[in-house]
Amino acid sequence: MHPNNSDMIRIFFALWPTASIQKSLYAVAKENRPKCGARLMRADTLHITLQFIGEIERSRLAHLIKAAGMVSAPPFEITLDKLCYWKHNKIAYAAPETEMPALSLLVSTLKQTLKSEGFSFENGKFSAHVTLMRHVEEVMESRSIAPIPWRIDHFALIESITNHQGTHYQILQKWPLHSK
Repeated sequence: MHPNNSDMIRIFFALWPTASIQKSLYAVAKENRPKCGARLMRADTLHITLQFIGEIERSRLAHLIKAAGMVSAPPFEITLDKLCYWKHNKIAYAAPETEMPALSLLVSTLKQTLKSEGFSFENGKFSAHVTLMRHVEEVMESRSIAPIPWRIDHFALIESITNHQGTHYQILQKWPLHSK
């Protein structure tokens, strides 16, 4: 967010884990950091981004919240069980070993609903991951980690706030997932 422009808000939709899942993910990062030389993400920031929206006018927030409330998807479980690296942006991340159809359905439903309500955003390919480390110096081969099960029963709208202390995330609203 621009400090001089309170009319703009930087936001994204995410799956936000419990503190215990964040702690488990942070432990994986901390254990692997010495092997790759990287900057650890703070445990309280670990999440899966569903859709990055970017900066919008604060006045559009109510309409975005209403649109997200129209998303309907059942709850599901994912298991984060591999540690991977993206060489191009020097990121280490946790991800599920297998495809997650329920997660893909949630993402596509969210995107379609937002587009039908007039919201636009970059439409890149979704890749389920939790960024654990940045500025990875020594890239290691992807490998299995102890499985971290995660029951997904809601998604959230997050505000990204950057100030002199760094970037912080604030949950603006959560929506429960319901079986039909």
